[in-house]
Amino acid sequence: LLSALSYLAIWPALYAAAAVVCLGSVAGLAVDSFRESIGIAMVVCTALATYLLDRVKLKDSWLDPADAAAHPRRYFFLAARTRVIRALIGCALCAAMVCAALLARWTMALPVLSCAGVLVYAAKPRRARPRPKDLLLLKNASVASGIVAFSLLTLLAIHEPGPLGTINFAALVTPSLLFSSAHLFLRIFADAALCDLDDEDSDRRHGTTTLPTHFGRLPAWNLAMMLRLGLALALAVVPIGPLRPRLAWAAVTVVSTLSLRLSSPAHIRDAVDLRFAIEAVVVSLVLAWG
Repeated sequence: LLSALSYLAIWPALYAAAAVVCLGSVAGLAVDSFRESIGIAMVVCTALATYLLDRVKLKDSWLDPADAAAHPRRYFFLAARTRVIRALIGCALCAAMVCAALLARWTMALPVLSCAGVLVYAAKPRRARPRPKDLLLLKNASVASGIVAFSLLTLLAIHEPGPLGTINFAALVTPSLLFSSAHLFLRIFADAALCDLDDEDSDRRHGTTTLPTHFGRLPAWNLAMMLRLGLALALAVVPIGPLRPRLAWAAVTVVSTLSLRLSSPAHIRDAVDLRFAIEAVVVSLVLAWG
């Protein structure tokens, strides 16, 4: 069951939801439980559709042989059910659109743009020219910037919808929100580097350049770990945004970073996705308790 949930991108969808929670709490945005629940539901459904589209593509001939080499069980599980998975993608997109319509009209474009981004990122297997996901640093930066942008726009729809459902761009330019966005970008960048550890051999064979393929497994581990610990320190000492959420996120970041590094699981992707969701739940409980 856990493997099937992983193959069906449940953990990455929860990761995307955790990103919204992290961005909002570090920025100190007030919680509107009803609107926030709708926003989280939209993010989960959109992320589910986006990650599944990346895994099963628009048609079978576009399935990536690099995925078969890196994750054979996941690949063959999904390849045997591509029609059902694509139907699930359609259902998830429809659910995301409904949730978006309840938030603000302009957010209905977000699920469509997310799926379009996947088609730009890696619609087909690599040919002669490299895709964005094949280039060093650009792969991680693309993932991080996409999730941060989506989380930021979702938060604006939740907290600052603007008149008649328009985008309130003025709400973007606040020190706390800019600081929170930079923190989230670097955190996702580090997590994406860790996820690449699972694909190191396959990426090397298929011409995808990542931190593990370029520097080696151990240096990539250490770079990601030091970046995360540096982010925890920044949260604790940089006086931007409310103190309690920053300290809570700094604490869980240190604990989860060291725990994952010491355990060093053979397959790290699911652990990386799940730990962000767990961190978000822990921080939310701590802040609610106070």
